Amino acid sequence: MKKGGAVFLVVVFAIALMATITMGILVMTTEEVQLMKNQLYAAQAMCVAETGLNDAFAQIRTSSSWTTGFTGKAFSPYGSYTVTVAGTLPTRTITSTATSSQGYTARVSADVTVGTSSPYIIRIDKLRINE
Repeated sequence: MKKGGAVFLVVVFAIALMATITMGILVMTTEEVQLMKNQLYAAQAMCVAETGLNDAFAQIRTSSSWTTGFTGKAFSPYGSYTVTVAGTLPTRTITSTATSSQGYTARVSADVTVGTSSPYIIRIDKLRINE
């Protein structure tokens, strides 16, 4: 009878140990999934910011004097972007700030030189990301 009790305690201890290990693995996996989602949403915000920058380039290619920018322009379903244009021709600074649909933000800013004839060629002199 005493051996049966000892075996029972070893089995209970082994089950408790396996349950603890399993819970630890589940916690680590959950954290890894959240980190992956954070990285995905941050990359999504960066893509939306780059979209805003490219949208501004398209506007400047048709009209070199364009400085209106965009405010909260939707890029559904991924988010929206705001673009500002500063400086005087031939140099401009274009900044695109984006917010993903999950609330993550990213910013891309480019110092550019605009060509003198239509379609206006845009040369990126300096590109800054999340500064």
